[in-house]
Amino acid sequence: MLTDFCTAFGAKAAGLRWPAEGPAVLLAQTAVMPNPPFQSPLQISGQPAGSFWADVPGDSDRNFLQLAANAVANSPALTRFLGPVAEQARIAQRLEDAARVAGRVAHDFDNVFQGVTGFASLALDQLPPNTPAHQNVREADSAARHGMKFCAQLHQLSRGGQAKPLPAGVSNALAREVARLVNTAPNVRIESEVAADLPAVAIEGGGLQMILGHLLDNAVEASPKDGLVQLTARLVELAPADLAGFLGRPATGPHVEVRIADSGPGLPDEARRRVFVEPFFTTKFRHRGLSLAVVYRMLYAHRGGVQVDAAPGRGTTIRVVFPLAAARVPALEAGRSSGGSVK
Repeated sequence: MLTDFCTAFGAKAAGLRWPAEGPAVLLAQTAVMPNPPFQSPLQISGQPAGSFWADVPGDSDRNFLQLAANAVANSPALTRFLGPVAEQARIAQRLEDAARVAGRVAHDFDNVFQGVTGFASLALDQLPPNTPAHQNVREADSAARHGMKFCAQLHQLSRGGQAKPLPAGVSNALAREVARLVNTAPNVRIESEVAADLPAVAIEGGGLQMILGHLLDNAVEASPKDGLVQLTARLVELAPADLAGFLGRPATGPHVEVRIADSGPGLPDEARRRVFVEPFFTTKFRHRGLSLAVVYRMLYAHRGGVQVDAAPGRGTTIRVVFPLAAARVPALEAGRSSGGSVK
């Protein structure tokens, strides 16, 4: 569309940005242009305004260019492209609002729980062991420490929207998480197939391991005793048609893909739609429903994506893609590029 505009008006370059203010969710341009001679707001029906620019000859008819910019804003092509992008932006904003409140609440409760655990520790040192008073204080201390773990999850949700695109290795992060689960969940078998020499991805190591850890924890917890979790990681190429199936903000091009398939009961359609984008939504007893919301926020911030394939009775497969840290990437293995949806 932008190339056609340049051809029609003799422009050297053109571009558009949505929204005009704040972080760009959609940015398309034929070339980088710091101070274009023609700039116009994009009034998009039902959406915040965007901006349109073009490097045009000085004698161009500005009124006609404005009409052309308005035509771009209302074009079916932009509407089709912007629809899912705008929906992702609304989801991200809703989670951002929830995360802001969660961070404030967690900070206040941290102070409360630290006071409780501090005085409980002093009391336990002074009370005789194996007495009712000692046992009661120990139970209170244990409850407060569980509360501190919940606060830690709230902090993860609060900070998950901060992008830290430092390079990290998926293979190493997966190896650490699998080793942890072998010890903590020995009744679930984990089969792992990780391609050799995977390139680094653009998310710092702690955040990468948190994402993979939360996803693997959910797969293990969903699987029955003696169940199976299958884990694969490979380099894929995302085509434009692939992007519509993802939650998050992946772009076209090479990514590292991780698939995690469990042997659990699967998810109904409503749960599948809500599980990543609604904090505190959970299908598990005694769970708080924060870990997958954290995963979504971190992937959105780092321009990654996640897909869910699940149906009652046939388990759940999570497909997550991470953008590469380096511009230069190795050639994809023949026949190993990705398809559109999770199989």
